[in-house]
Amino acid sequence: MGRYSKKFVLLLVVAAVACQACPCAAADGPQAHIGDFKDISQSDWCFEYVKRLYEEGIIKGVAEDSYAPEADVKASELSALIARYLGLEHMAERCKDFLVRNKVEGAGLWYSGYIQLMCDLGIFEAPEMEAYGIKLLGGGSGGAAISGSAAALIDAPIKRMDVAKFVAKSFEIKKGRTRTNFFLKSEIGGNGNEFITGGGYSREILDRIEGMIGDYSDIPESYREYFLKCHYNGIMRGNEKGEALPENNLTRGELARIIASVLHFDLRDADLRELPSACVVGQGDYYVSPANGSRSLKTEKAGQILSEQAKNIKTENLQDSVEVSVRQENIIPAGYLCEIYVYAYENGTSAEIGRMNCATATGEYFPKEASFAVPKANGPGQSLGCVYLVLRDLSKGGEIAGALTYAIGEGGNLEKISAHDIP
Repeated sequence: MGRYSKKFVLLLVVAAVACQACPCAAADGPQAHIGDFKDISQSDWCFEYVKRLYEEGIIKGVAEDSYAPEADVKASELSALIARYLGLEHMAERCKDFLVRNKVEGAGLWYSGYIQLMCDLGIFEAPEMEAYGIKLLGGGSGGAAISGSAAALIDAPIKRMDVAKFVAKSFEIKKGRTRTNFFLKSEIGGNGNEFITGGGYSREILDRIEGMIGDYSDIPESYREYFLKCHYNGIMRGNEKGEALPENNLTRGELARIIASVLHFDLRDADLRELPSACVVGQGDYYVSPANGSRSLKTEKAGQILSEQAKNIKTENLQDSVEVSVRQENIIPAGYLCEIYVYAYENGTSAEIGRMNCATATGEYFPKEASFAVPKANGPGQSLGCVYLVLRDLSKGGEIAGALTYAIGEGGNLEKISAHDIP
């Protein structure tokens, strides 16, 4: 989501969405406190998740004093929350306005804009439209007609397997999928990779997860990949027996756990990757502000992580250029993202040759490999260019946690120098 904080984005709530109609809407008025709910106590397994979301104004109860953690979640409610954590509340507003202006059936429903957005983004595809009774209108309007029968289906309880599918698909939205001329916000990782542990999936680990899900054979084949991805990210790990329970309805307590885990890496289950020791972050690796208690990764630790990633940057000295080959390994700690920029120097100026895991030229899965040719445009003894490695803290909206710079020598050697002029 670029430099924007996910927490800030999630607080943008459409005025047209009545809280009575959408129990998952943000709370208004004075600061909410978890103590408002009589049916949630500190001993409940979902307490921390509900507390975090409720006091941040992301969700609310079904009544002033009740959260109803055992009540079933509806597809309409999940659609609204997905739009919010993607930072696309404004898009849902425009979708609803479009449907109303064109007098599309079901446009007046509080969730019509969210349903249209799910269709535009490709999160809802043909199977979902058929299951929910949604009809895409012809004639170039692109509106999603929601009939009376469809409204009942959309407002029905949603199954866990559909939640896994929609959440996993929402992590991989690409730009330009929306009906209007407004594109998705530019994510830090280009394709929404900031939500994915380490910035991408390891196929080896995804394959290993099959044996970790106790009822894997009960998951319909078309849903299995989505459960693997949610399990990989520590968002949906199943019950105490490791069962995914794909056909079960999702409760509001489970919803709070999933959405809170999407937004907060510290609430996710343990990372399944075996990270190099230099990339493992412990409590002692943070600086704690005496003013407000906020945590920031120490510069030295950020440097260690980037140095480990830099081991995968190789150079080859060619006749007219130096080829810089970058292989990004999936070793960046959860909650952080590594961007790599390659620059060339000529006559005192610099020009970007390429970048990886930034807003462009981003692949969906690791490992990511690319090669960049840096011309030998400078005189003898001068650097040909440089490689920047930037570590961003996703819990702080992409704030830079640390950076390293490597100068590219005329013979292709890489030399660590002081970081400066970070893009």
